[in-house]
Amino acid sequence: MTWTPTPEQGSICDAVGRAKGSVMVEAGAGCAKSSTLELAAQLVRVPALGLAFNKRIASDLASKVPSNFTIKTMNGLGHMAWARAIPGVSLRLEDRKIGKLVTQVAKDRKVDLSSDQWDGLRQLVGRAMQEGLVPQVDPCAANTLVPDTEAGWSICSDAIGLGSDDHQLLWELAREVLVESNRLARLGTISFDDQVYASVMLGGRFPKFPVVMVDEDQDLSPLNIRMLELASREDGRVIAVGDKRQAIYAWRGAAGDSAERIRALRPAADWGDFPLMTTFRCPKLVVERQREHVPLFRAWHGNADGRVVQLPLQKGSSPGFMGGSEYSWSWTDLAELVPGDGTGLAILCRNNAPLLSLAFKLLRRQIGCHMLGRDIGRGLVALARKIAPEDGLAADLVAGAISQWRDREVALAQANQASEARIDSIHDRAECLQAVLQSTECRDAGGLRSMLERLFARTDGLVTLSSIHRAKGLEWPCVLHLDPWRPRVWAKRAAAKGDLVQVEQERNLEYVCETRTKDVLVLGNLEDFE
Repeated sequence: MTWTPTPEQGSICDAVGRAKGSVMVEAGAGCAKSSTLELAAQLVRVPALGLAFNKRIASDLASKVPSNFTIKTMNGLGHMAWARAIPGVSLRLEDRKIGKLVTQVAKDRKVDLSSDQWDGLRQLVGRAMQEGLVPQVDPCAANTLVPDTEAGWSICSDAIGLGSDDHQLLWELAREVLVESNRLARLGTISFDDQVYASVMLGGRFPKFPVVMVDEDQDLSPLNIRMLELASREDGRVIAVGDKRQAIYAWRGAAGDSAERIRALRPAADWGDFPLMTTFRCPKLVVERQREHVPLFRAWHGNADGRVVQLPLQKGSSPGFMGGSEYSWSWTDLAELVPGDGTGLAILCRNNAPLLSLAFKLLRRQIGCHMLGRDIGRGLVALARKIAPEDGLAADLVAGAISQWRDREVALAQANQASEARIDSIHDRAECLQAVLQSTECRDAGGLRSMLERLFARTDGLVTLSSIHRAKGLEWPCVLHLDPWRPRVWAKRAAAKGDLVQVEQERNLEYVCETRTKDVLVLGNLEDFE
């Protein structure tokens, strides 16, 4: 090691180095979790499992921990467990497995699916697998976490934003696809989702380790936590590291109380709790802003003091101010706040629609930008094609069709008592399409789809635009939190309905957003941009 551990890091390493007791570390944003885990791993002397969330992290971790560690992604661990469950059967990973089954089942049932319905059916099956739904006809049906009923499938449809009409058409087809998928999994043909789903829900055989170490525990799904349990010896130790205040993925299946669920895997007296709250990334002013939400959070002495700037600036308060009034801000105001050569700027927002609107405003000014999230772009293109399939349909008529779609879907969602997140998703997607239509270059439905495809295909540019969810794990010298009021509005709505999980998730979004910056944090509303 070329650096001296902090007292926090030293305490964690001492606890991990002891031969007994499980360890739970609450680690703040930018607090060197990875480096601490790598150092602590050197003190583990027995066979151990280290779980990482993707191959890149797993490969990097494997090169930095001793040879007694087996490093696996969640999918890799599941693959191993499923192979052990069906000995003598060669596993074949087929990434298009579910898509092929969707096509075959629709053909067998003589159901003519549009391209977006085909994609919706594929997504619905995938979500059911993530939720742990096992069809009633399956030998392992007793293990299901979500009932194989229309109500259970509605939970999955709501989670992916599937419209009510499409849900009625697709949910029974999705069950047939899942039944056939499970049959093929037992014959050795699996998808990436099967690696987790089949191993946990259909009887995988997991190797048992004396020590299991997992990072980012706040992002684990119920199935991931079950994997953690299945891979641990009954007398084994669990080392879990995460930040409950960076828990922002409940909407996509993460357990909102994952740390508590992990804690339940061992007796209460078996756990030692340790903070890792000295951030080496965040400027001191940002740390102070987040102290109420994260009381133990503190900045390393060498961090930048930082700046927190609320736009708009007062007229004439900065050189080169170009705003039309003291109540507006311009690109010039923002660019002057970016440290260094001006290339380290990210614009983050809770919702995608404001980002799309700002992206086209910047592009019209010849300011290069790119937006993270190609899957979002594909979804918007598919929705635009569903709403306005004719390329030549004029923009004003497309706008009317989008509004009609939004009103119909919201009414159906409310009638079915759908979640606030589901209704929010409908509004956000409609507003995204309307934001692109407002561009002067967009004249018809074909132009709408073309502009979306071009924006999400860009891989470089002076400015990065991203939802806060997608920005987690990233950092920039300067971050603009666009429309910072949005998380607070949604938190108030959730509180009025008694949804405390959503309230906490919204507060966490502000924390994740502000802690992406290494120097300057800017707050600004889109409606004030000139």
